[in-house]
Formats: sequence, structure tokens, C-alpha cells
Amino acid sequence: MPIRWLTNRRLTWALVGLGLALRLYHYARGRAVWHDEAALVLNALDKGFLELLGPLRFSEAAPPLFLWLTRAASLALGDGPLALRLLPFLASCASLLLLASSARRLLPERAVPWAVLLFAVSEQLLWHASEAKPYAMDVLCATALIALYARVRPEAVGRWCLLFAALAPLMIWTSYPACFLLGGLVLALLPAVWRQRSIEAGLCFGLLGVSISGAFLALLLGPIHAQHDPVIHECWQNSFPDWSRPWSVPGWAFLSTLGACRYCCKPVGEAFAFLAALGAVGLWRGGRRGWTVLLLGPSALALLAACLHRYPYTGARVMVFAAPAVVLLTAAGADRAFAWLATRRRAACAVLAALLLWPMAHALRTAVFVWPETDSAGAADYVQGRRQPGEPVRGNNWSHEYYFRHLGPEFALQGEGPVPAGDRMWVVFASEGHDHGQRLALARQMAPPGWRLAEQRELSFTSVGLFERAGEEQARR
Repeated sequence: MPIRWLTNRRLTWALVGLGLALRLYHYARGRAVWHDEAALVLNALDKGFLELLGPLRFSEAAPPLFLWLTRAASLALGDGPLALRLLPFLASCASLLLLASSARRLLPERAVPWAVLLFAVSEQLLWHASEAKPYAMDVLCATALIALYARVRPEAVGRWCLLFAALAPLMIWTSYPACFLLGGLVLALLPAVWRQRSIEAGLCFGLLGVSISGAFLALLLGPIHAQHDPVIHECWQNSFPDWSRPWSVPGWAFLSTLGACRYCCKPVGEAFAFLAALGAVGLWRGGRRGWTVLLLGPSALALLAACLHRYPYTGARVMVFAAPAVVLLTAAGADRAFAWLATRRRAACAVLAALLLWPMAHALRTAVFVWPETDSAGAADYVQGRRQPGEPVRGNNWSHEYYFRHLGPEFALQGEGPVPAGDRMWVVFASEGHDHGQRLALARQMAPPGWRLAEQRELSFTSVGLFERAGEEQARR
């Protein structure tokens, strides 16, 4: 290994500190609530605990226990973004600590910092740590199972099965992909249970299967069935294989796997996929077959579900639960690559190190030049600072309903609400796909015919307009 300073244990914890600091920074800066996030938040704010087990507004889908925890946070701490995002933030921080602990048990010491670095600076993990969505909980479930599996001893596998059986319902009702994670765990534990040849271990393993199956079945027949929506399925239509062209399925699976790796380790995750494959081969040949199954099994089960058109397998947020496995396998593969290159092409070691450091440079750049985002919060502040009592507000984005929720019937989404009875109305139009001129033209279409634009303000991806009745129409009134 040419970069010997990476074997220093203090470096590992320095990288943990960097990851925690980046998560705290993005959480504390309070970026605006975005479109899909607002849809989930509005459900948690407006519905009671029992109602959250049923259909959700805006064609949303989310694990019921996560919705309950989000609602509980709003009742205890308020409905501001920081309160609503507290659970994902804490989950992301806990995931980083668990990943660091697990990496020390699985990987050679010199490979541990690489795994911690890639996990600490992952752009998507930083994003999910600062939004009120369940994806940080998906990652927490993954890292928690990995950390617990690292402590399993073959002679006590039965007792560990009982612990996993107790945790399974909580995980499944908190994270939809937990069924894949627990499925990978079952496959990883099976050889140890088989070698025990103990009735006690077999019964405990069977209880684990019953716990997972029962919790998933209850979720499937209850909240998942209630939340099933053709709109959701349509959104992910391109994430399934085309069985009318079966010869295209292997290529689809390969490209989707690369996409999932890229999502977990932007911007070079596709290259890391090959290192991860090398790491998986090394673990298998090195006798760590249970670990190999645990890390690869959940993604394989998700791929199987995608082949049945039951779960999207793609380079998107629904696959972020694979991030811990991707970084651990990538670090294992990088360690093998460094060892091979060190005796042949030392310059290639520097190239590989630069590739592994690229996500950190990307994350630090993002901390300075933050993600471009729709400034719904700034638009709401602008309108609320100038709006007179009784003046209606119209918006085209679910985040607008969140920020104007206190207005009650005086706010309505585009296409909803009655024609204003007064002489003034505010229109907020958000779109990342249009320039300010196009946004303003579309905002004009949200005002009644004949009304004139009296005031306007341009914000990030957002146009705000104050519209007034034209003179003749006002005179007729």
C-alpha cells in the first residue's frame, strides 16, 4: 500500500468527523423544503396517526413508522424544516458511526479509511441527511444490520436470530427496503444455522423467518396496499426490465447496477462498481462468504423484485440502501488493486487514489457551492412580507402549500380554488426547467384573464408576481 498514512486509525476518526461536520452543515443551513419532501411532510402534518396507515395525498408512499415519527417530531418540536428533518439527520450520523465500526471488523486496517471516506462524503447521503424523507432510515437499517452481523458468533447464532426477529418488524415498518436487507441477512445466516445442526438454532431461525414474513405481509396488505397508486408505478416505469425484449434484460441489469453504484458514490460510482466486484470476489475467496452474501444479497433481491415489476432497480434514491455495501466492497477491492499495482505500476496507484478521493473533492465543492434549488422559502418570505390580509395566493409546487399552510383556504395550488373576489392576488411559480421569462409567462396564466402584473420578483428557479384587476374590470366592480 503506497499511501501508508491512510493506515493511521486517527485518520479514520478524522474522516468520521468530516462526515459528521458535512451532515451538520447541510442540516443547519436549512435549505428550502423541496417538492416531494413537502408532499410527505404535508401528509405527516395534516393526517392523524391512524390516517397515516391509509392513502396519502399527492400519490406519496412512505413507511408508516417513519410517518409516525415525523408527525411525533412535529408535535413535540414544531413544524419547521429543522424539526421535521431531525430524525433523518440523526439517522445519517448514526449510520456513519456504525459503518466505521463495521469497516474495522471486516476490512484490513489500511482499507478502513477508504470505506469511511466514501461513506462520509457521499453527496446523496449528505442530501438525504437534510431532508424529511425516509432514505436516511434505509441506510441506517443497512448499517445497523451490518454492524450487528459483525458481532454474530456461530456458536450463538440462535440467540442472534432471536434479536433479529425482534428488530425485523421495526425495520420493515420504518424502511421499505428493509425486507431486502433482512432477506440478505437470512441468506447470510443460513449456513451458520445449518452447521449448528441444533433444534434450538433451527427454531430461532424459523422464528426470524416468521417475524420477517409476518411484518412484511401486514405491511403489504395494509399501508402498501393503501398507498398503491398508478401514478407512483408510472413514475418508475423505466426502472423495470422490458420482458417483451428478453435479450435486453442482461444489459438493463448491468446498466442499472452501474447506475445504483453511481448514485451511492457520485460522481464516479460506475468505476467503483468494478472495484466493488473485485472486493466481493476477494471476500468470497478469502472465506468471508457470509459477508459477501450479506452485502450483495439485498441488491440481488431488489433486482429480482424489479424483474417482477415490484420494486424499481435503478440509479435513484430507492437504491440508496445499497450504499454501505457499495463502499465496503469498493474499499475491499481498492485494497486488492493497490496491492497488485504497487509491485507493477506505481503511477497507477496515484491514479486510483485520485479516483477514490474525487468524491471528497466533490463534497467539499458542494459545501461551498451548494446544490441549486428552488427557493420556495424565499418566495414565501417575500409574499408574506408584502401581502395584505385576505389577499389570495396561488402556487404550482407542493412546497408552496407547505410554506403557505397557515393561510388555509386563501392559498390554493394551480388549477384549484375559486376566482379571487378581491382586486389583488399573488402567484408563485417554480420550475427548474424554464428561465425566468418562461416562468413569468406561465405565472401569468395562473392569474384570471384581464389581470395585470403589478409587481414581480425573481428568485432561484422561482418567479413571484402580484396581479391586480385591470382598470375597466375594477371599475365594473
